[in-house]
Amino acid sequence: MTIFFPKFFSQKPGELSKVISRISLSRNIEGIPFPNRATSIWIEDLKQRIRNLYQKFFAPKKYQWVQLDTVPNNVLQRFYYQNLIPREVLEDPSNRYLIYSNYKGILINYLDHLQIFSVTTGLDLNRIYQDVNKLDNIIEKNIDYAFSEEWGFLTSHVNKVGTGMDLSVTIHLPALSLLYGENRFIQWMTDKNLLVKNFRGEDGVIGHIYHFSNIHSLGVSEWQIISDLKKFGCTLSKWEKQVREALKNNPPRSRELEETVMIKGRQLYRSSHFSLKDIFDFLSVWALAWQCGIFSPRKGLKLLEVRQILQKIWGNDTSLKQECLNILRFFRVISGEELYDV
Repeated sequence: MTIFFPKFFSQKPGELSKVISRISLSRNIEGIPFPNRATSIWIEDLKQRIRNLYQKFFAPKKYQWVQLDTVPNNVLQRFYYQNLIPREVLEDPSNRYLIYSNYKGILINYLDHLQIFSVTTGLDLNRIYQDVNKLDNIIEKNIDYAFSEEWGFLTSHVNKVGTGMDLSVTIHLPALSLLYGENRFIQWMTDKNLLVKNFRGEDGVIGHIYHFSNIHSLGVSEWQIISDLKKFGCTLSKWEKQVREALKNNPPRSRELEETVMIKGRQLYRSSHFSLKDIFDFLSVWALAWQCGIFSPRKGLKLLEVRQILQKIWGNDTSLKQECLNILRFFRVISGEELYDV
């Protein structure tokens, strides 16, 4: 078992949390009902068609084929935390399959027959689009897609009709959230025609982490979607850095943040009732204080105290423990694959 807490801090003060970008193309096969209407016969037909493609084109390139309802739960959780599958598939993997290599691949029989995806850390959206475009071209040359000259690619959700593209950016914005308030920030993103969720794919913000994506893909090109979201993500990162610099250079505001962290930590440790938002908001402001140089392993809320708080919070709940550790890894407070060995 990896000794986790002595390796807790994996970054230097001044660094931001990760930014995770994910792109997917929703595709359906001509003549097969959408997954929510398909019988077992249709599902088997879909599986065999894609399995044949996998054997011919993807297996030689070292892609893996996984029948998701046959693997252990810890493997499903790993796929989920690597952003290869959404929470809905983690909770219900029945009749769903995954073809993947590193952080790109194809999810089969989810909302649509195929979700061709690629994930990266940062805002290199052009690269991940090239990833999915190459996979898409291989499939399209060998299978007829459900496509309309008027509407584009036909999908099970009307907001993805057109290009079928879903492009999302997940970003940690604690300083901006504390300055402007979460609700105001969400409304501002919504006014820009972005769909805003939390990192669990639910409404509302948890841990000051915003997951925003394009709402529509009809009437707009793939490159326009990529350009708009990349520009927006870069702007948010720039503003977050500016607010953090102002925070570090303002002693009263720094002390206020330090007091906020201490209060939230004590409340969690003493309380027997707390929400996921309580937990992740605490971890968020604590990570912010560390990243701004206000806290360190020997200053402020001590590492041992944080460990005691976290251990009390998750108790014997291994699922909650994994979520906490995953968030800390996203904040770059812990590193690498220690997440799976704790």
